[in-house]
Amino acid sequence: MGGDVRVRRARGQHRRRRADLRRARRHRRVRRAERVRRHRDLHGRVRRVEGPVRETVMTQKIRVLGLGTMGGRSAAAAVAAGYDVRGFDPSPAAREAAAAAGVRASDDAASVVADADLVLVSVPRPEHVRALATEVLVKAPAGAIVVDLSTIDPATARAAAGQLAESGVTYVDAPVLGRPATCGSWTLVCGGPAAAIDTVRTHLTATVAAKVIHVGETGAGSVVKIANNLMFGAINAITAEAITLCQRSGVDARTFVDTVAESGAATVSNLFREIAPKMVTGDDDPAFALELLAKDNQLALDLAEASGAPAPLARAVVDVNEIGLGQGLGPRDSGAVVKVYAELGGAR
Repeated sequence: MGGDVRVRRARGQHRRRRADLRRARRHRRVRRAERVRRHRDLHGRVRRVEGPVRETVMTQKIRVLGLGTMGGRSAAAAVAAGYDVRGFDPSPAAREAAAAAGVRASDDAASVVADADLVLVSVPRPEHVRALATEVLVKAPAGAIVVDLSTIDPATARAAAGQLAESGVTYVDAPVLGRPATCGSWTLVCGGPAAAIDTVRTHLTATVAAKVIHVGETGAGSVVKIANNLMFGAINAITAEAITLCQRSGVDARTFVDTVAESGAATVSNLFREIAPKMVTGDDDPAFALELLAKDNQLALDLAEASGAPAPLARAVVDVNEIGLGQGLGPRDSGAVVKVYAELGGAR
């Protein structure tokens, strides 16, 4: 009898030990899975690391197509953040400037994206995005994510997304709200799959952006940027018009600008404070070239016509920009439109 009790007790203890071992194994598997999930790259491949788990592993390959005013700063910021960065630009000067910032720059776009995890695109016009989508981005590895910082029309964004999806590449339109010098603090307005945006969010905020905002489906980011730049164009033109009005009415332009800028009036914007003094002094060294603003404002007018939205002010802004382009002001700063007003009605 006593022997039976001891046997039953031993069997019970054995069962409990086996149950404890099973629970411990399950716990280890869960912890291992959590570590693995934290170390998957943009392709979903597991990056196994030794030692303590880190919050962010800067091993993603960031590739930048377009190393101009915005793209060059983006590439340099990614280098500074510790990423593996390569860049493409057809301009030797742009490549040289990027190389000085530590970017491995090339004139072969296809080779640049061949091993990409994340591709940043920053080119001037929709036709450049269309060409890259057709000839270059389709050669990126399946699983790569393309984040397009360019200001383009939503139709081009949607077409690029559809084309790249066939190659297993995800496209996000993510144009920039912010001036070139504030790279690192930009707001990116993103259109595209929420999961893809969440995947790249950490890398974008580690490099170029303070905010990454998902505003809707593919193309929605482009709509927001076009509308924003329409407001830029309107403020730009009306500032030039107001300065000219004061000058023609006997009030010193500098007095007008300084008085209004420091007044606390509701009409004053950061853009007014930036561009109005330059208009007065004639400083048209380009921060944002008139030819690019004209392109963006024409995109707004085209979008208004396509959507049926009334846009009488957009038409007026486009007309002012076009006169400036006709005067050869395209490469100059957008504020050079003040010279358009100097000519309208005859210079005084």
